Amino acid sequence: MLIVIIQCEDVIKRCSGFLCMNDFYERINKFEGYSQETRCMSITCGGCCGNLLTPKLENLGMRLKKAGINKDDVIIHLATCICSENSHRQPCPFINRIKALLNRKGFNNIVLGTHISKKAQAKRDAGIYKSW
Repeated sequence: MLIVIIQCEDVIKRCSGFLCMNDFYERINKFEGYSQETRCMSITCGGCCGNLLTPKLENLGMRLKKAGINKDDVIIHLATCICSENSHRQPCPFINRIKALLNRKGFNNIVLGTHISKKAQAKRDAGIYKSW
């Protein structure tokens, strides 16, 4: 199984993505239950409005096919920076477009979120931040 984390192009200029990757390796938050054999990679959305994600998905699909990996064995995690308001930005206004692009390219296993910050979650619970 392969996890692909899609991170916001704008946020990645300020965020290293460490917490998302750490949660994957620790198998916590949105990554609970994945086996230790599960691999992980990350890409960006390509920037607003997500149009540059299409060639990345085509390239990924081609590489998966050559490696003998079925798209059904790929789980796409839209990083929390795309799905939910946090200290970096509001939720992505193009999230539905991104999900439609993923589906059009045959990636149907989509999970919303990665790392869940306790501070940001408290603000979501209080109604200060918007949630997915």
